[in-house]
Amino acid sequence: MDTKLLICDDTAALGEALARKFMNMGIPSHCCRDSVSVMEKSLKSGGYKGIVLFAFRPYERLLSFILSAKSRGISVFAGLYTSLSSIRSAFLRAGAVQCFTMPCSVNALCHRVMLRLDCPEELLPRIELFLEETGFPRRLGGFCCLAKACELCIRAPERLWGGMNGIYEETAECFSGSAPSVERSLRLLGKAAGENGTLSRLTEYQITHKPTNTELICAVCDAFFRQLYK
Repeated sequence: MDTKLLICDDTAALGEALARKFMNMGIPSHCCRDSVSVMEKSLKSGGYKGIVLFAFRPYERLLSFILSAKSRGISVFAGLYTSLSSIRSAFLRAGAVQCFTMPCSVNALCHRVMLRLDCPEELLPRIELFLEETGFPRRLGGFCCLAKACELCIRAPERLWGGMNGIYEETAECFSGSAPSVERSLRLLGKAAGENGTLSRLTEYQITHKPTNTELICAVCDAFFRQLYK
């Protein structure tokens, strides 16, 4: 079984716990010490699709390591022990595909990495099929809007953290519409999904009220992701 994920932390509390979680989810993983020399040596062995590392600051050798990994087509995920935007920006400029603030639970961290690491190319048709099978009415205009919005968020989960910033606009462009029309269509679809019980079943009855658009998209993204790795 080829290793796909390198976790640059060999502690039982974090690195080994992450590796076990990823292995259980079908992603072969390997832990190494978090020194750059060991990380560089591990990188040369090849066979990695993603790297998860943790850091306090963006020193030159570490940023060079991230750049080298990016040049090989490897996705780097950086757990940062600071919330400073300047440090986050430095890692992103070096080539990290995603940064998250530590501490972060093992489950949450795995979820974020998996969404980005194993995102299938032909995603939109699969989301539409999932929505239809789940019970969302295709006849409503919001159906295609929801599928597209979910695709955008699954490919870049951080977009949801900004309160739907740009999602309505980008979805509208795909259908030659407007952001307000997308927002309205999603609200109507959410109302229908709430009334016919689709949303309750989708969320295992955690959401039984009329959802906000953000709640609707988050619920679909989460349920779609879960069924991929059952």
